[in-house]
Amino acid sequence: MKKKILYLTLLIYTACLMQSTVSDYIEIAGIKPNLLLVVAISIALIRKDMEAAFMGLTLGLAMDVLVGRTLGWYALCLFLICFPIGLINQKLYKENPLIPISFVFFSSIAVETLYYMINFFLRGYQDIAFMFTRIIIPESIYNAAMTLIVYPVVLIVYRKLDKFDHVHTRL
Repeated sequence: MKKKILYLTLLIYTACLMQSTVSDYIEIAGIKPNLLLVVAISIALIRKDMEAAFMGLTLGLAMDVLVGRTLGWYALCLFLICFPIGLINQKLYKENPLIPISFVFFSSIAVETLYYMINFFLRGYQDIAFMFTRIIIPESIYNAAMTLIVYPVVLIVYRKLDKFDHVHTRL
């Protein structure tokens, strides 16, 4: 159990570090990938509902800390997206690369739209169409492309964690 917590903490820390440093260098046309969202959706596709929801909440809180505006909105959005994905993930054929790519693409649209709608109602942003066409859709495409790199890494980490979960007992 201690190794599992250590590996998951290391995964979250690495995702935060990559989001805050490397994403500035791989920015295309003013759009940065949301690596924490890609990691959260990848975990939701691999694990069951409660672990997926907890990791979505944790990575969302990390994203809230990195963004620095308000605490809890990304956590709520990622929690609400990761929980249903964790419920249906056992019925999916995860070896097909289109499954994680499509889930990350549509989840990115849902999370970012929900986040900007919350900001629209609370802060009064007025140009939702601009945000959707210039920020949400390009970022979702970029996140979907980053899935090709991030999803296999998360899958390897969780396969390694599953080896630690087996308890060997004698009969």
